[in-house]
Amino acid sequence: MIFLITKFYVFDVIKINSEDMKATLGKNELVLIKRIFNTYQINDLIYFKYPTSDSIIRNTYTIQRLIGLPNDTVEIREKSVYINNKLTADPASTKHNYFVKANVKLDSAFMYTSNLLEGGEISNDLDYSFSLTKEETKKLKKEYTKIKSVVYKIEQKGAMDETVFPNNSKYAWNRDYFGKIWIPKKESNIKLDTTNISLYLKIIQEYEGNSVHIIKDSIFINNEYTTNYLFKYNYYFALGDNRDNANDSRIFGFLPESFIKGVVIKHFKP
Repeated sequence: MIFLITKFYVFDVIKINSEDMKATLGKNELVLIKRIFNTYQINDLIYFKYPTSDSIIRNTYTIQRLIGLPNDTVEIREKSVYINNKLTADPASTKHNYFVKANVKLDSAFMYTSNLLEGGEISNDLDYSFSLTKEETKKLKKEYTKIKSVVYKIEQKGAMDETVFPNNSKYAWNRDYFGKIWIPKKESNIKLDTTNISLYLKIIQEYEGNSVHIIKDSIFINNEYTTNYLFKYNYYFALGDNRDNANDSRIFGFLPESFIKGVVIKHFKP
């Protein structure tokens, strides 16, 4: 009985339901999570509810890597992640999208043995796009008879992706060039203006229950003119290891602490 209660309240076994963490955690694989008594650290694999109003995924859960803590500043430059202005090393299992130029048409047997399982042919001229780890790209480049080139697929700086947070032309960000962005900490005070309000509007309105009106260059919170805001809760920033294909904080923005339901402590590999 004690074991069952402990299992229910403290630990749980979760099946991976997305490919956000491929190849770190594969879809349908099992992980053990700890639900309570957690203190979060950079690189923790966290289990959380998607913070989105998208009716398709808003009631679903996923696992991603914790990149930013409350009061941290996060920036992505040419796909590289900087936390508080310091470059952080990606895990070896991190995947990115690559353009692959082949010398011959790649058959299914070669793609399977080379782990070219995410992506495929993108033209009739032997052009392909695949999601790969750095180690997989090294192996692929050695296939001289079949592969002509393997090139990093990267978006241009300043080329705004409308699907990327905060979905505002004042911040021309994309998956590969994102931020700098400060992550709110409980009881921290920030100066607001009509530009940075787009970064924190969802927090102030949806997560912290305030009304916001912007009239010309003035901001009104709960019908009171304001130039500052004091945050009520802690927030986080998460990325999927399947970096170019994950629905993560670059898309949905800040992750409220209350949405985090556990930390992965064990991965059951098949």
